[in-house]
Amino acid sequence: MPDFFLDHFIIGPSFSEFIEDVERVAQQGGGNIIGRRHLIRRGGNSVNTASALLRLGLRPTLIVKTSPQGAELLRALVDPHLDLSHVHTDGLLSATVSIEVDYNGRRTNIMVSDSGSAADFSREDLDETDIEAIRAAPLVALLCLNHNRDPARLAREIFSLVRDVSGAYTFMDIGDPSSRPEILGPLVREVLCEGFVDILSVNENEVKWIARELGLRGKELTDKCEDPDEWLRCARFVAQETGSRVDLHTPFFSATLSSELEVVIPTFRVDVRVTCGAGDAWNAGDIFGTLLGISPDQRVVLANAVGALYVSSSEAEHPTLSDVEQFLRSNPSLTKLGNKLLKPP
Repeated sequence: MPDFFLDHFIIGPSFSEFIEDVERVAQQGGGNIIGRRHLIRRGGNSVNTASALLRLGLRPTLIVKTSPQGAELLRALVDPHLDLSHVHTDGLLSATVSIEVDYNGRRTNIMVSDSGSAADFSREDLDETDIEAIRAAPLVALLCLNHNRDPARLAREIFSLVRDVSGAYTFMDIGDPSSRPEILGPLVREVLCEGFVDILSVNENEVKWIARELGLRGKELTDKCEDPDEWLRCARFVAQETGSRVDLHTPFFSATLSSELEVVIPTFRVDVRVTCGAGDAWNAGDIFGTLLGISPDQRVVLANAVGALYVSSSEAEHPTLSDVEQFLRSNPSLTKLGNKLLKPP
């Protein structure tokens, strides 16, 4: 829970070419940029993660709020076997335009969003059937909190409920906080530092923001920091200060860190065809491995494989467990930079 977004992808060439096209059309007073591929996909961290888990063979329960039109779009865009019985239709459609372009040697996505009901989802939106589903779940994930107006309250109340009614893992992925840095203080103080989160999933950008909020300092710790050693330093610090297991995914390596362990594994080298939703696919592999109870290094490799297969899919398809097994048996190459960067802490 709690988000479903209608995702509209615009697939462009390089960032500079895209901006040149936009400026040309603006300078002439308006017009059309023709020749760019467009895709309409299911979106939202929760929906994408649930879809990926379903493909891996699990039976995820999706709890989201949208509009009646949004519910119909969701039904049309996801696997018919995905459980949509907990989709609330008394809200607003959330939507994102994702512009995918090459920038500084990396495929990147620039998202422009209307948060819709992802902004106001709260504990009060849950009915008794939702609470029963939470009670029965082995893991409860709160994702995409950067769109919510009061994410600390939402996380605190949902995870308090989980602690009260079950022994499930609590899993949190805040999302990119850079456009709303004010949400970090309450999330860190009232949720992370209070022990509500068993597993915190972050990318290299998000972990820097959280580490800074917790008090980590350093001249290299800037928004544009591209030093993988700093990413790991941040993840270690967050794990130490919060007691959460920190699962970090980056373009070059992924890691799982806690007060008792640190495992760092290079990512697989694949041709990247899609970037939006990559973290959701990785999270699904991480969650699947957690529920299987496999070793930390196996779990990170599994998550890396799920993520690699997703980003290399031209149709943004999530892999099945058979796909993952076949991929790993093919002895795929690891990123060269990831191998060079990794060294003992």
